[in-house]
Amino acid sequence: MQYLTITRDMTLWQLINIVGEQNIDAILNANGLERAYNIGEQFYARVESLGQIEDPVSYQTKLDILNKFVGDSDIYEKAALGDDFAWMALSVMDCFPDAIKIPEDVELPSAVGILGNGIPIDQNIHNKCRTSLLSPIGPYPHTIDSTIFSNYDATYYGGAYVTDSDNPFETQLYQEFKFPWKEVFLYSSMSDEILYFPVYPKEISYDVTANYEEMPEMLYQYEPWKVYKSSGPREINFTFEFHRDMWTGDHRDGMANNLIRGCQANCYPHYDGALVHTALVSMYVHGQNLITGIMTDCKVEWSGPIGLDGFYLCCTLSISITEISPEPLNYTAVRYKRLIQ
Repeated sequence: MQYLTITRDMTLWQLINIVGEQNIDAILNANGLERAYNIGEQFYARVESLGQIEDPVSYQTKLDILNKFVGDSDIYEKAALGDDFAWMALSVMDCFPDAIKIPEDVELPSAVGILGNGIPIDQNIHNKCRTSLLSPIGPYPHTIDSTIFSNYDATYYGGAYVTDSDNPFETQLYQEFKFPWKEVFLYSSMSDEILYFPVYPKEISYDVTANYEEMPEMLYQYEPWKVYKSSGPREINFTFEFHRDMWTGDHRDGMANNLIRGCQANCYPHYDGALVHTALVSMYVHGQNLITGIMTDCKVEWSGPIGLDGFYLCCTLSISITEISPEPLNYTAVRYKRLIQ
């Protein structure tokens, strides 16, 4: 189960860039929305219409809603700590006031703004929430105490375990680095596959070019006339440096090979009889789609030390993507893109 946070000023094109053209109709139907430029405004207007409903959501209904979310701790916590209006939106529309529902047959890659981490809620926390909802006593009967979520004995977040030692005076010999799991990934339309990188790009470089044609020489014209022809296409080069132990701690797990082969495969077509299919790829960094286009280059460099399997452990992977923009580009569209893009 997943939910996607959207803003009031989100446009249809921005939503398509996040969920993909192949998923947009299913998502709009699941939330009772229609194709419109101001999709965020349409969603918020529909949610705000719930304010005309006077009957509050019963605590029995709240408990039923929470039971649906036990498989995703982030959705569970957001729902449990919501106000009366949030409970109303979940009860009537099956969505949050600021997040649309993603249908079960659509799965979006993990990114900023997407709820549904697949981590079950702790049974102890679920029991406390249930007890708090069923309790008729206290200044706020049949409500969930927010302090239930303020204390965790241990948590797993972003690829690094954070634990408490039984001995507070014990000296820590090492500290684990937090890898950006599921924050940097490449999506390929060829196989509907997502390739996760264990590191951020070491370098991102690109340039934008404008092409002009020179007009024939004209009489009494001191300088040649230039007529605009085209711009771009933009090409971004990504460089990643990683170690084969970064996935599971065992460099023989084949994870690095899967990443490299997945990137290389996107440089080749798929033949289906007389048809030739090429992959359209999208690079995401921390939830932002940096570029969508075709992969034109994939370079791999290996270096030591040597692992237990007799092969190099360190890898530098460089890929180049030439943009095929999903939306028309002009001065205004580029001028007001988000900074990271």
